[in-house]
Amino acid sequence: MKKLWNAFRNYFKENAKDPSLIRYESNTSSAHGAGLACGGLAMLVFVVYYKVAYAFCTVEGLQDMKAHAIFAQNFYLNPEEFFKAWLRVPHMLWHLVTKTFESRLGVPLWDAASLSFALFGLFAFGVMTWFLYGFLKCHTGQKRLAFAALGGAALSFAGPLIMAWFSDPYTGSFSPNPLHNPTHIASKGFGMIAMMAGIDVIRRYRNERPAFFQGKLVYLWFSIASLLSVLAKPTFMYMLLPAGVLVILLDLIAAVKKQLLENADQKERHGKKKSGKSGNASQLKAIWGAAWRLALATLPTCAYLIAEYIAVFNYGRDKGSSVVITEPFYVWHFFTCDVPISVLLGMFFPIWILVTNLGYFCKSAEGRLSILGYAFGVLEFSFLAESGSRMDAANFAWCMMAGMTVFYAVALYRLMLTSLQEKQGKGHTAYLIISWFLLFLHVYSGLSIYDVFAGIL
Repeated sequence: MKKLWNAFRNYFKENAKDPSLIRYESNTSSAHGAGLACGGLAMLVFVVYYKVAYAFCTVEGLQDMKAHAIFAQNFYLNPEEFFKAWLRVPHMLWHLVTKTFESRLGVPLWDAASLSFALFGLFAFGVMTWFLYGFLKCHTGQKRLAFAALGGAALSFAGPLIMAWFSDPYTGSFSPNPLHNPTHIASKGFGMIAMMAGIDVIRRYRNERPAFFQGKLVYLWFSIASLLSVLAKPTFMYMLLPAGVLVILLDLIAAVKKQLLENADQKERHGKKKSGKSGNASQLKAIWGAAWRLALATLPTCAYLIAEYIAVFNYGRDKGSSVVITEPFYVWHFFTCDVPISVLLGMFFPIWILVTNLGYFCKSAEGRLSILGYAFGVLEFSFLAESGSRMDAANFAWCMMAGMTVFYAVALYRLMLTSLQEKQGKGHTAYLIISWFLLFLHVYSGLSIYDVFAGIL
């Protein structure tokens, strides 16, 4: 048992090692080939998203895509009418783009809705590719655009595993890519940029090289991206902001603890506190400086979230409703009788990567943020709901699906790093085969839910 425990500890330490210290295979792909692969996958994402949206718009009955498109058509861009529409649906970034295509460019409504949906999906694909490419370049020192684009496409299509014996795929499990809802897809890319900026802030005060943004403009990018995300749909920030606060708070507590231990050690050795700044004191100052700057950068987003809440629940379509605390999983049980299986079907791949890479997820900034983001999303969906007739809409499920997006992205990145490692054996190869199989099974399932193979393509 002791040998098994020591083996686990050694594996955990090795797994938690800074990815920059690991040796990777050299990159032999050409820039032309990488550009070709990226462009081809971008076209595929655009076409699939456009055709899925158009199918939803033209099918009989009313559902999310068609309802949002009709709402976009029925408001006008003059100030008075615009304000009335804003009171009903303050998260209207997708609606504004759709309305502009329809009223200013003369595009028919269903085509305008499909085009705007496809463009936001393409933007999210680009951001996901940037996320993977930036981290791969930061940790391996290599430009892996084609590999990153493949990952970005997978993250654009991944969905819950389909088990017909369990329940309807639309309701039994939830998805990081709910392609029937345009506002979630519109917020996805901006939410990921905000997360990437937050990761760079954390990496900077940890004395690690930023992966995406250079200089103090990172706070500006965080502020802009988070605000645009809530303009599209507020739920991504409902998930990300508390997760980010907790990550920074944990780092702050750890730095304070180290500083107190260092002061106590110096006093014991020298009889008094040694003058001058220590490394721990400098880190503590860096964390505190990053925390208050991020707090300032978040103010516009928080102000808009408050304005949205007041508008929706006091003047808008949900007038008279409010956010209430429910029994555990009360709303979740509207959709499934077995929550654990629902979670497993939706999250099998990232859970597998988490279990096999605990050290990485516990130590790295992106790993911690993904775990906590998903955890906050699950908690919000499990205990919060809108009162009255809006309860069965399960709007806090979008927080969890935003957390799934983040968790999938970081899990895939970890798999990519593992795939590129120079040291490989039979066990390593078997692990890669199993992991990639699981990911692409999620991709196939996500496409099958929306009949992409049967009716779209």
